Amino acid sequence: MKTVDIVERIEGEAKLVCQWEKNKISDVRVEFLNFRGFEYILKGKAPLDALVYTPRICGICGQAHLKATVEALEQIYKNHNEELIITNKAKLLREVGLNIEIIDSHIKWFYMFIMPDVVKFSNNDYSEYKALKGKKWLEASACASEVIKVLAIIGGQWPHTSYMIPGGVVSDPTLLDLTTMQNYIDYGIKFFENNLVGMEIENYLSFNEAEDLYKVKADLKDFITLSFENGFEKIGKSYNRHLVLGSSLSFEEGKINKKLIKNIDFENIEELSLNTFNIDKSKNSKDAYTWSKSALYANNFYETGPLSRTLVQNRKFISSVHKHYKDSMFTRVMARMDELGFLLKKTKELIKRVDISEDSFIKPKISINEFKHGLAEVAVEACRGSLYHEVEIEDGKISKYDVITPTVWNLGPGIDGKLSTSQKAIIGTNSIEKAKLILRSFDVCSVCTTH
Repeated sequence: MKTVDIVERIEGEAKLVCQWEKNKISDVRVEFLNFRGFEYILKGKAPLDALVYTPRICGICGQAHLKATVEALEQIYKNHNEELIITNKAKLLREVGLNIEIIDSHIKWFYMFIMPDVVKFSNNDYSEYKALKGKKWLEASACASEVIKVLAIIGGQWPHTSYMIPGGVVSDPTLLDLTTMQNYIDYGIKFFENNLVGMEIENYLSFNEAEDLYKVKADLKDFITLSFENGFEKIGKSYNRHLVLGSSLSFEEGKINKKLIKNIDFENIEELSLNTFNIDKSKNSKDAYTWSKSALYANNFYETGPLSRTLVQNRKFISSVHKHYKDSMFTRVMARMDELGFLLKKTKELIKRVDISEDSFIKPKISINEFKHGLAEVAVEACRGSLYHEVEIEDGKISKYDVITPTVWNLGPGIDGKLSTSQKAIIGTNSIEKAKLILRSFDVCSVCTTH
């Protein structure tokens, strides 16, 4: 038997095609069918134009694309022995901007994409979580709208801001701006304390063991209770391999395949398109069914995202939860909410470290357009996981721009009999509702994937 379901309430849309045997999913495909073409659009453009184009790949993680682009362009300077001076102030403002975007996404994801579906598994009244109209949905939306104003102060607008440029940022916040930014963060912290976990953030962040799950209150307790009632700690398990490509003031790079390895080598990244549509239809493989490519590291599929970041950093609470419940749908959601608390505290600390007396921008001595050739690879951590950009310059113009998004890592098609991370997580599930919940636990972004 075959079923086809459209997955809604995601960034874009996707089609979930399942084969069934004995009332369980025996095979699954995640199809992304709306091609966008940013990599083709960027060919022939001036390098600095990418700072305007790439943030528009996605309305949720545009800051991550911007940060990846600006760091790639700065890497080209470095490769030409023209390394730019980036002040600590500029580095902090870049990091704060990206973190705010992640915080905003985490709040919306839990209340708008996860809980409205989780509560459907209960016969009790959880109407407060109802999509669009529920009290919880509206409160979360209000909180996210306040917190994202930090990014509007730094970048002048949101989404699609381009305030990061080679040499720093075009942002010069005052002391009043910094205080206002901290006030918006405090709004998010109060929401986290009062609505999500029901305790002070410091108490929550002091958790060390999986048993601390039973101390959690408020909305996250509802998720925990419903998860154990419906066996969500048993579903959605994949390879339990984890990858973090980006390193920053907030995150550490590394990979876990039975053991933790801190060093990441971009040479091990492979992007394949055996099951992917080609813009030239005559070149389409007979097996092509999606615009998503497949991404592997050292010839293996890896999961990327908040769970992977938590495990690589060895944050004790979720690491302990993971030991008990592995890479389940339950653990994946818990890791993302845990990262929300971690980033709220971390980002407030980063704002406090900004020295307004420092320069925001130090102009490069030469224009990047003067470089005849250039090649750079960078990775940053976006809300859904690791984002990889590769840019190549020929005769002062972009000759190649390659983007591998977190959704490509997690939800791309399998290759040569190897199941992708999400495919493995979904196969064996006994209902389409649970399959879609597993899919949502990775946070689907169709528009990023079909860039």
